[in-house]
Amino acid sequence: MLSTSVTGLLILAVVILLFLTDWVSSATTAVLGCVLFVLTGICTVSEIFSKFSDSTVVLVFGMMVMGDALFNSGLAYDIGTFILSAAKESEIRILIIVGAVSAAMSAFLSNVAVIAMTLAIVNSIVGSSKKLKLMNLYLPATMGAIFGGTLTLVGSTPQQAAQGILQSATGEAMRIFDFVYVGIPLVIVYLLYITLIGPTLARKIWRNRDDGESAAVSSGGRMEDLIIKGNRRKKITMSIIFVIMVILYVTEAIPIALTAALCAIACIVTRCTTEKRLMKELDFRIIIRLGGCLGIAEGLYASGCCDLIASSFISLFGEQMHPLMLLAVSLFMVILISNFISNSTAVMVVLPSTLAISAMLGFNAVSYTLAISYGANLVFCTPLASAQIAMSMAAGYRFADYVKYNLLLQVLVYVVILVLLPVFFPLVG
Repeated sequence: MLSTSVTGLLILAVVILLFLTDWVSSATTAVLGCVLFVLTGICTVSEIFSKFSDSTVVLVFGMMVMGDALFNSGLAYDIGTFILSAAKESEIRILIIVGAVSAAMSAFLSNVAVIAMTLAIVNSIVGSSKKLKLMNLYLPATMGAIFGGTLTLVGSTPQQAAQGILQSATGEAMRIFDFVYVGIPLVIVYLLYITLIGPTLARKIWRNRDDGESAAVSSGGRMEDLIIKGNRRKKITMSIIFVIMVILYVTEAIPIALTAALCAIACIVTRCTTEKRLMKELDFRIIIRLGGCLGIAEGLYASGCCDLIASSFISLFGEQMHPLMLLAVSLFMVILISNFISNSTAVMVVLPSTLAISAMLGFNAVSYTLAISYGANLVFCTPLASAQIAMSMAAGYRFADYVKYNLLLQVLVYVVILVLLPVFFPLVG
């Protein structure tokens, strides 16, 4: 009879295979993984499915509602339009402003929503100018929101999934603004890259290739339908709610999940969004997938699978393994995996074993969780990496374009995290 650790390892292999092949949806796969841990007797129903009510899930849902309300009120559109209008017809200026603004907004809003709004505005700018080329703007503009999503704990789902796994494994937690120490330098690297290196790469890679289906969009197609101009009352109300939310996040006067829930309720009560709209607009598969991934992580710990992997890793590299070696390997693995499957799934695959190894060797669990969160988010060498990067394909990019344009940036991101993270968050202790 198989041991529980081997059983857990087999379940993990099945789940990874299903995630990779996409034979069934990722949300269904996540729930199936939870069911398998129950059927094999490794966890009870209450143990594994309690993760669907985890504070991390509440936080994600609250931020989804908040993001929808900001866009439905028209406040996000006003901010984006005002700042982007200052760029006029300079591609470099547009890239700087689009990148900085989308990064700032994505620190607190849904990355996908920010990208949808940003690309719609870029479409409008390009559509009214003969000097600008959409392919030169779409991909770098999209990545602004991805980088911005790493600036706070609430900026994107991978770090929220990582938070849930970290708390379950160690009882420790990341603070909401722990991410800015390395996140801001990463955003600066991104801005320098798209303005100093990106334009040259663009001319070499796609040269005079015609823009894709987004050409139709710029003249009033699908993307523009995402723009909502809202009304004055909603904008004022959302401004107040947003400021209150940021203050509560900064002060941590109440738990951040409770802050997200209260702000979400305020958005609905003040009619800045509605339950009917939320049921139609929100992608609840995100919630199901997140809850399922947290449940699978719980099952992996309960089965002893993580300890088995950790022991094998330590046997391979030795008990005197340098903490930087573990950081380099785990960061490389999560970046590699995240370029092909869901970011949150990659976190679930890499983080539990990394935390088990760090516990055995006395390393700092929070430091490695931060690194894996960055690595899972900041992937853009394939359009499969995330829904966010896939949205840029409307401009007509080919699969190979992503590797050619972003490979150097991917290497720079890896090096920056590897160098800076230990400076702010010691790997031992």
